[in-house]
Amino acid sequence: MRRRLEQIRQRWWLVLLIVAAAVLSAVPALLTAKPTYIGTSTLILASPGRNPVDDATMAVGYISLFNEPEMITRLRANRNIPEDVTFIGRTVAASPILVIEATASDPEVAQRTAANMAEAFRDDINAVRKKGNDKAILNTEKQLDVLLDHPGPDGLINPMAPVVQQRLDSLRSDSTNQLRDLQLQAGVTAITPNALFELALRCVGGLLLGVLAALGLAAMSTRIANAADLLDKTQLEPLVEVPGGGSIELNRLREDRLRTLANFVTLQDQAKSKVIALTDCRGARGARELAEALARLSAQQGYRTVLVYADNDGSQHAQGLGFNDALVNSALANGLLKDGAVDSLQVLGAGSVVADRYSLVGRDKIVAVLDELRAGADTIVVAAPSLVETIEAQSICAAADFTMVVVGSHSSRAGDVAAAVDVLADARAVLLGAVLIDGRRPPRPRGGLRRRWATVNGVEHRVNADRGELTFGQSE
Repeated sequence: MRRRLEQIRQRWWLVLLIVAAAVLSAVPALLTAKPTYIGTSTLILASPGRNPVDDATMAVGYISLFNEPEMITRLRANRNIPEDVTFIGRTVAASPILVIEATASDPEVAQRTAANMAEAFRDDINAVRKKGNDKAILNTEKQLDVLLDHPGPDGLINPMAPVVQQRLDSLRSDSTNQLRDLQLQAGVTAITPNALFELALRCVGGLLLGVLAALGLAAMSTRIANAADLLDKTQLEPLVEVPGGGSIELNRLREDRLRTLANFVTLQDQAKSKVIALTDCRGARGARELAEALARLSAQQGYRTVLVYADNDGSQHAQGLGFNDALVNSALANGLLKDGAVDSLQVLGAGSVVADRYSLVGRDKIVAVLDELRAGADTIVVAAPSLVETIEAQSICAAADFTMVVVGSHSSRAGDVAAAVDVLADARAVLLGAVLIDGRRPPRPRGGLRRRWATVNGVEHRVNADRGELTFGQSE
């Protein structure tokens, strides 16, 4: 349920758009709407000597017959009633009273057509009944004539003649199942449009339709919105979901999530120092930033940590020799390390500009550089290039002990994550898990975590280049 609510919240604009469209669609109808009128006529079914309950049951049958479309069409044609007038019949509770209602745009038309339709229905039902009754009367009269033409012994009247005469009188006076007028002009009721009710109804309908549309769009979308989406669409559960920050609360939450991620690294049981590579899948731009954060947190815990910029980023080339140069001669690796922004942290920059590193970035050469660094480090964090931007990322991730794939929420798609996982599997890299970051937030300026120096009042102090922080204390 929480995931569904989140999907709706993320697509609030779609829900709002559909609600607005539904409400606006009611405006023309309300502006042009006119009152309608319902004219009423009543008939009654009365059968002398019969239980009223039986008459009520027969009335239900009659009204069901009236509501048949074919019956209304035939009666309308017989009385030349306009097509725009609609009819419906009903009974009054459990009584033999039938109500015929006509709906029209004019009160006089509504009352007149209701009366006409009631009369037409009455005459139609009674005509069928009269036809059957007249036939029975004719047959009985013939029987009586025969009896009168053949008197009994001694010229007396046939004893059956009085019996047949009584039956004939009963047939002539029988009104069973006959419809009669009760009140043909029973009145007219005006129905005025209820604007508030109509708007509320459209609003509720639009809201329900908008919610369904939002859920449908979420089901069809392959874009990753949150951790639940990542798990549902890729079957890959994220290690943590790191928010973008921006407020005191979000910054605090971001730091807590980063520390949780650092603990995942710490808890990996390795006989030798650990090498963790971070790489972006398509749509994400956060591997370098997360690598810097993990290296900083690892060093703050007292672990000897090396941050390696292996992404060949241009902003690092101006900082001297580095990873690219160590690939040529791995023995240079430790000598190229620079002090980081915190104690226990050393940084290996990207190094010299290399337009095409394909010949340098072989798995054996990368492993040789990492082995040199392992001698003086507990944890090595590697900022690897994006898996979708260069083939070099496969070799770097394969040389690491573990790899984390960085996924951008609202920017990476399920197919991008699946492709990254497949690439790592093909390279036989060990996937530690995915890290979900805010893909809508632009990446922070890339400055690195190497230690620089600034002079304040004639005294040199260490500067965290990417955060602008001074660590007060004279340089060694």
